[in-house]
Amino acid sequence: MDEIKNKNEQPNAQQGSPNGGRKRRRHRGGKGNKGNNQSPENRVQQPQQSAQAPQKPQNTQNGNKPKGDKQKNKQDKNAQPQQNGQKQQSQPQKQQPKQPQSQKQNNQNGNKQKGNKQEKQDKREENRKDTYVYTLDGNLYINLTNKCSNACDFCVRNERSSYYGNYLWLRNGDPTVEKVIAAANGMGDLSRFKEVVFCGFGEPTYKIAEMVALCDFFHEKGLKTRLNTNGQGNLINKRDVVPDLKDKIDFVNISLNASCYEKYQPICRSQFKEAGFEGMIEFAKLCRRNGINCRFSIVDCIGEEEVAACKCLADSVKIPLYVRKYITDS
Repeated sequence: MDEIKNKNEQPNAQQGSPNGGRKRRRHRGGKGNKGNNQSPENRVQQPQQSAQAPQKPQNTQNGNKPKGDKQKNKQDKNAQPQQNGQKQQSQPQKQQPKQPQSQKQNNQNGNKQKGNKQEKQDKREENRKDTYVYTLDGNLYINLTNKCSNACDFCVRNERSSYYGNYLWLRNGDPTVEKVIAAANGMGDLSRFKEVVFCGFGEPTYKIAEMVALCDFFHEKGLKTRLNTNGQGNLINKRDVVPDLKDKIDFVNISLNASCYEKYQPICRSQFKEAGFEGMIEFAKLCRRNGINCRFSIVDCIGEEEVAACKCLADSVKIPLYVRKYITDS
């Protein structure tokens, strides 16, 4: 406050008359300011108010702007929504790459899980043992080989890794007689089975010697034996194998599947072509001549007319015909 007071007194000191300076102080407190009993402390506050006066230009900035500034402000205001609109449009563009990344991660995780699942399944199949014997409908089935001279459309092994839960694809080669016997003994009491059936994911007559030896083993156990075959055993072995089956195989089931070669080959696709169908018919005749019980079998999906034609063929060679249901689910 002393510094401000000295500044107010400086103009009076320049006149060279100390009295003149006193008269001016009394004039301020005279009639013009009657009733205004301001103390020196209040008077020294006036310069502070004058110092605050520069605040007025703030009002000019807000309310007293020139027209040019108003137009500029309008342009700025009009420009702001455009800028905001551009930002809003640009924001989704920035977010779009994030969605494919998340989808890509999900796909990668899904593929990873599928890959892990497939690896576990492959390991289980690699570690599993080959199936030489399996049970079905109260019978004991023997899986001797995966070789077959036919490629039938309706075969149960098409596009299947198992048959009623039994993995019949052999990864370690065809089994020996000893391996089959060991597997059969592992099934427990064999007398509970109705019969032993040589049938798997292949044609059993490829293993004629092993089959005959196993028949002796199962006969000793008091079990009957049956052979399910495509009837091409003589063509496969390049000799007549029917005598080998006598007194060994108790019953032979021969898959006929069609009434003639023209209808047989398109669905069975024998590697022996026309000889395959003719050789099957001859095999059935030889079984009957050698006193081996046998029959033809067909699946019911070939149609009523073809079933009737197959029956006529079977009757002509005096072989019974069995119509079986087509297996659709295993």
